[in-house]
This record gives sequence, structure tokens and C-alpha cells, in this order.
Amino acid sequence: MSGTRIGSDLRRTIRISTVEGVYAQIYYALAGPGSVFLTKFCVLLQASPFGFGVLAAIGQISQVFQPLGAALTQMKTSRKGIVLTLVAYGRALAFFYGFLPLLLPSAQRIWGFLLLFFVSASLQAAGGNAWIAWISDMVPLKYRGRFFSRRSQYLMIAGLVTGYIFGAFIDLFSAKPSGLTKPLSALVSHLRFFSPGNAIWAFVGIFVVSAAIGLIGLKILARQPERAKAVESGSFLTLVREPFTDPNFRNLLFYGVWWMLALGVGSPFWGPFMIKKLNMSIVNIQLYGMISTISSFAALRFWGKFIDRFGNKTAMRYAIVLGGLNPMLWLFATPQNYIYIYIEAFFSGIMWSGANIVATNFVLAVAPARKRQMYSAVFGAVSGVSIMVTMLLCSAHMPPPMTILGLHLEPEQVLFGLTGLLRFTTQIPLSRVREVRSRPMAEAWVYIQDYISRPMAEAWVYIQHNIFARVIPGRKKDGT
Repeated sequence: MSGTRIGSDLRRTIRISTVEGVYAQIYYALAGPGSVFLTKFCVLLQASPFGFGVLAAIGQISQVFQPLGAALTQMKTSRKGIVLTLVAYGRALAFFYGFLPLLLPSAQRIWGFLLLFFVSASLQAAGGNAWIAWISDMVPLKYRGRFFSRRSQYLMIAGLVTGYIFGAFIDLFSAKPSGLTKPLSALVSHLRFFSPGNAIWAFVGIFVVSAAIGLIGLKILARQPERAKAVESGSFLTLVREPFTDPNFRNLLFYGVWWMLALGVGSPFWGPFMIKKLNMSIVNIQLYGMISTISSFAALRFWGKFIDRFGNKTAMRYAIVLGGLNPMLWLFATPQNYIYIYIEAFFSGIMWSGANIVATNFVLAVAPARKRQMYSAVFGAVSGVSIMVTMLLCSAHMPPPMTILGLHLEPEQVLFGLTGLLRFTTQIPLSRVREVRSRPMAEAWVYIQDYISRPMAEAWVYIQHNIFARVIPGRKKDGT
């Protein structure tokens, strides 16, 4: 009976978590850290390069508040109420994103928005920490890689559709519509509302919608099952220090800091570079996102099985290789030809689909079962501060344009090349992390080759038996 109840709770958790995740993904696509709509909004508010650096850093520095989630649940046997409360307040603040700049002098608008965004992201980071512990209690380790990969597939579809619909809407307010937006712009050109001067009101509407959808998702999350947690004894500071006494966790943290420092270089400028230097419309940027999403979607099932079979460490080794190569393609992008970044989007999608699962799952796999929440909080806080450091440094000290081997590089492209080189070096600290389930890269490489070659071989047999046998007279199905 107990096993039946556990299985029922697991299935219900997976179903509810996936449905709620779709609502959350729509919210994050419109108003969460990394949203292209927030980047476009900051362009509208005339943010400086340092302002874009702060925007990108907020998503990471807010992770410092993850331990707050552990502190608020320390003496409780339930996490659900804390998660719902913190995340609800965080998402509700998005309602005011578009209104606040209208109430402030032009010079203060960007900083007023960034302050509000910081409060929102911090509340959600604290709630997210408690959610991670909640979901890890409900989904056993042996299923977790496949759970996160399957859930991510649905979330990607939701984010992709959201981005296109609202991206096309925002582009209707552009003075020079391009690409897929031109036919839509022609249809509404006679309406005075769709003018560049009213773009701020378009963002008001988007942020109001995002807040409403995010809060509806929490109503669904409230139905998710929960297992009672043990009350954690000892002071909060003692619980915070405890992960640092674990040598293997220190190695994991060292790897996390190194990886985040490398990612932070140039990180604030991917979106602004597309908008300001490559002159791409929101719809064209969404095409980049669509390519990345499709490749991520296709790769997620592979990564889920791969991680469950070979471990997070081995998966991350392969992700780092791709992560170092991808930014190099941005060095060839120009306003006249940015096809290279669409190629990069394909490989970037494959890489990030694996790296994101590892980011969620690695610390849970290394931490002791009853201490996952605090381990995850400390890891998120320290690594978040790390990426913030290089984000702000490169935002405050942009390099000059450079010409290398006849290739003219904008300041942002110099940073993109540098982050690629630095990512490769993350293999060094990763080698020191011990994961019980991790298996050798050589063994994993055999699996990868088989995974790729098997469908190709099956396709070739199908072509021989069903196409060549019909097209070529006298050819038998055995190939003779």
C-alpha cells in the first residue's frame, strides 16, 4: 500500500509540476531573468552598457537569497506555504515593471525598474530554493534526470510560442519593421496606436499579462503533493557552514565558481548585441531562440538518459566542450550576415539542454539526502555572486574594438571570444569533483557514437529496402 501511494504521489507530482512549469515558463519568457523583452525594455529606457550589465547580473546576484528559503523552512515540516508566498510576491511585482518608469524622471527610470526587478528576482530565488528541495523529496534520484529533461521539453515549447506571439506584438511598434513582422505591420499601419511612441504601453500590457499568468500557475502548484520534512536543529549559521566542511562539496563549489566566472564574461551583451549592433528585430531574435529551442528539445531526452546512466560530471565534461566552441561563431556575425549565430543557436541548444539539467541536478546528487536544500542554497548563492563579478567588470570596462587576422571585432565580440576560451578551462576544477554515479568519458563516448549511428544505420537500411528496391529495376531487398 505504501509503495502504491508513493507511486501515485510521484505521478501526480510529475503531472502537476509540468503543468505549473508551463505557466512559470510563460512568466519567465516575458518578465524573468534573461527575457529578451526585459532587454528590449531597457533599450527603450536608454540603458547604458553598465545598465545592461546590472540587468544581467540581477538574475545571478539574486541567488544570494537562496539561503533565505532554507532559513524560512528550517523549523517547519512543510515547504509548500513558503514557496507559494515568496514566489507569489515576486511574480506580482512584474505588474509594476511597465508602470514604474512612467512615474519617474527619465534619468531615474532604468534604475527604478532594475531595483524593482532585483526585489522580484530575489524573492523568487528564495522560493526556488525551497521548491528544489520539495521536488527532490518527491522525485527519486534514479528518475530525476529524465524528469527534468521531459519537463524541460514542455517548458521550451511554451517559451517558444510565447516569445513569437509577444515578439511579433512588440515589433508592430517598430519604426522599421522587418522580416516576418512586415505583413502584420501593413495590416495595422492605419491604427495610430501601433506607433513607436506607444511602445511603452505595449510593455505595460506584456508585464501585466506575465504577472497574471505567473500567479495562476501558483494556484496549480498548490495542488502538488508534499512529503513532511524533518525539523532541522542547530542555528542557521551552523547549517550554512556545514556544507563548507564537506571536501567534495568544496570541490563542486570551486568548479561552480570557475564556470560562472567564465560564463559572466560578455554575458550581459548577447541580447543587446543582436538588437543594437546586428539590428535584429524581436521576431528575428525569436528565430534564433526557436532554433536553439528545437535542438534543445531534441537533445533533452538524450541528456536525461545520459545523466541517469553516466552521471552529471561526465555530462558536464561534454557540455563544456560545446560551451567553449559556440561563442566563437559570434565573431563572424555582422549586420549584413548573421547566419553564423543561427548555426550557433543549434549547437548552443544542445549544450544548454544538458548543462541546465546538470546545474539543477549536480548538487542534489552530491549532497547528503537530508541536507540538499542548504547545499543547493549555498551553491546557488556563491556561484551567483561569481558570475555577477565578471558581468559587472566587463560592463564597466568594455574592451576596444579589435582586428584579428583581418576580422574586425566589436567590443562585445572580443568578450564573446574570451568567454569561449575561459569556458574550456572549467575542465580543470571539474576533474576534482567526485560523483559516485559518474562513469568514464571513454565509455560515454561509445554510447554517444552508438546513439548517433544507430538511427542513421536504420535509416540507411530503410532507404535500401523501401526506396532503392523500387527505383532500381532488378534490385532485391537484400541489396544484391
